[in-house]
Amino acid sequence: MSSMVTHGYQHFRAPQQPGSATIIPAVPELLDVLTGKEAHAHVAPSLEFCGKTWETARRQARQEAIELAVGFTSAYRELPEVAKRVPGEGVLPAIVMSGHQPELFHAGVWFKNFLISQLAAQSGAIAINFLVDNDLCRNAAIRVPSVGANGSVVAQSIPFDTQRDSVPWELRQLNSRELWDSFPKRVLESLLPHHYTTLLSEIWPDAIAAVRRSNRIGLAIAEARHKLEEQLGLNTLEVPSSSLVNTRAFARFSIQVLSELPRFHAVYNDQLTNYRTAHHIRNRAHPVPMLEESDGWLEAPWWIYRTAAPHRQKMWVRLLNDQLLLSDRAGWQAVIEGRLDCDNAASQWMDFHVDGVCLRPRALLTTMYMRMFLSDLFVHGIGGGKYDQLTDAIMADFFGVQPPLMAVATATMHLPITNPLLDKGSSATTEFEIRRERDILWQLKFHADQVSDGSNELAPTNELAGQVEELSQRKQQLLANIPPRGEKWEWHREMTAINKRLSELATPQLNASRAKIDRLNALERQQRILESREYSFCLFPRESLAATLHQLSN
Repeated sequence: MSSMVTHGYQHFRAPQQPGSATIIPAVPELLDVLTGKEAHAHVAPSLEFCGKTWETARRQARQEAIELAVGFTSAYRELPEVAKRVPGEGVLPAIVMSGHQPELFHAGVWFKNFLISQLAAQSGAIAINFLVDNDLCRNAAIRVPSVGANGSVVAQSIPFDTQRDSVPWELRQLNSRELWDSFPKRVLESLLPHHYTTLLSEIWPDAIAAVRRSNRIGLAIAEARHKLEEQLGLNTLEVPSSSLVNTRAFARFSIQVLSELPRFHAVYNDQLTNYRTAHHIRNRAHPVPMLEESDGWLEAPWWIYRTAAPHRQKMWVRLLNDQLLLSDRAGWQAVIEGRLDCDNAASQWMDFHVDGVCLRPRALLTTMYMRMFLSDLFVHGIGGGKYDQLTDAIMADFFGVQPPLMAVATATMHLPITNPLLDKGSSATTEFEIRRERDILWQLKFHADQVSDGSNELAPTNELAGQVEELSQRKQQLLANIPPRGEKWEWHREMTAINKRLSELATPQLNASRAKIDRLNALERQQRILESREYSFCLFPRESLAATLHQLSN
């Protein structure tokens, strides 16, 4: 699967064929990056952050990230051998990273974890998957293909917790133990008939045990999934993004950017405008909104929320001499003194967390930091890869550097389930049948005589066949004897009457054709529901899904 390039931007697409994957660039090029044959990692040797060279700041950030990931992962599963050998002062191994919200994501997203594990194994790198827990938990449920009341296939939403206002995953606690514990049973009762053990049945006992320790549903889901990955041979570390951005390295990065916020603000909006122009986008929220300015305050691409007030608010910043004024304009405000003394300002930034204040980067800034400071290679999904090209443009413009390489990877998997109430075939087959039937319908409307010779299944009944035959013969006679211009009035009147009568005689067939098209459209909708690539990995069987994703990652 390749990508297209338009106006300098690539357009990534998920593969259409089930059991196939998209990996861009190809695996050999990604391995060249991780083994040092391609020097993409040395992106900004002349940059300084808080008075330190980029190389020094990057090494400190990577050391912090590895220590956090080792500490987090070792709390519930065995560490990969390469992580056990990480030196304190020696050369750090290359790092390949990916990340996603700590949810029951679809199998195509899960493929990224297989890929980074395989890349790490072949290159001697460390693979780190970070949990995007500063994103909102919008829906505590998964979609399950089920049989509806009239026997049709529907996608039913099965909750694992009660719904509530959207708050960041890192603060989202379990509300209903009953829903959580009974989740696999309710899913299996709704899932179309199948003849295998789902991964959900395997991982949920670990999710139940994990949530009892933390009461955080995102952490529990991620831990259960990661322990399964250990059984499947994946050697990766995991760590919440909230931990990675609560470090001194990220605090320094934040102070550096905020100290130049007017210029960053302008670059961000200019490159966003270029991106929208290139993609003909008019939606002001797509792919991200412009950063705003209001009464001397500049919006910065961070979120602010507090354990006591978990709803995310925009961060607003004002620069006054050597001060940074921070506010969510919803009741919280703080001052960082001496912004030019970067280390001291970074310490003040980190102190906010002690008071329960969460300062979290938005998506583009998150991957900017992960790619510039933590990883040698970052693997995105389709959506992230598309939008992070905007991050590339911002990095190149603001920092004056060549953006580090990113990869895009996903897979398309269909559930191994068929509904006996549906005809055999696929949505593509049904589309062909619908087109064929629409052609017949058109013929019945305008050339009914051409589909009424008894060979077509929609031919008129025997009682009407004589009338049709008589009218058809007269129509052919008229067509064979078209009068000259100016003498057609009587000819046209008779031809119109014949076509009208033929159409009337074909009414039962027209109705039957329309009904068949309606049935086929309904069938196509049901087959598309069944063939969706968006179903959670936990609805699949272990053996076939894991084997396919392992194979695709090589």
